Amino acid sequence: MTPKFKIILMLLTISTLSITSCKKDDDLPTPSPTPTASKSFLNLTFNTTNAYFSTDGSMSTPVDSNQAKTITSKIDITFIFNYDYTKPGFFDPIARSQVWYWNDYYKPWLSTAVKTEYYKTSLTKADFDAAKTDQSKIATCFSNSSTVLAPHGIFPTGSCIGGRQSSNPLSIMLSQGNVFGFKNTTSGKRGLIYIRLDQYSGWPMPISNFNTKVDIIREN
Repeated sequence: MTPKFKIILMLLTISTLSITSCKKDDDLPTPSPTPTASKSFLNLTFNTTNAYFSTDGSMSTPVDSNQAKTITSKIDITFIFNYDYTKPGFFDPIARSQVWYWNDYYKPWLSTAVKTEYYKTSLTKADFDAAKTDQSKIATCFSNSSTVLAPHGIFPTGSCIGGRQSSNPLSIMLSQGNVFGFKNTTSGKRGLIYIRLDQYSGWPMPISNFNTKVDIIREN
């Protein structure tokens, strides 16, 4: 075998190995992208004092009105409590800045806050947990046909869940284990609110306090 032939044979062997190696790499499955976790705010406690919260990531716990007044453009979740019917709830800041037939919750200083729409759903804790680790699943939750703007007979549709109940249409009350949706219409970000099971004794009756415990997640 001549030296020239040996060189040609060597080059052919290298080319064959290179092609085979490339083919094996091409046959490998494409790895799935790592899911992006939602913004999570877990074990939050709302009450009649600490009733204001922002889901933009700037706070870890609800704040009182003194703090909220300095950041009204951030507040997108507000807590309410109806004393006559012992019903906790959540209210849109802009709607809450206006006078309605029931003005128990009236806070005119919220007038510069963002608008939040609330949704009733048929979602479960498992749905909530799945969306917590993969924010793309929040969109899936909102595409569910049972996810619709929360009805109310006094306040604008979608502006309120819980609080004093209206009858025409029948408004949505908070119950342990419920999952509700919300959307910040300024940012377009959507999220879910889970009413925790480990509420204080007698909830929603204020036997020792007015607290309501929730978990909240939101798209980044």
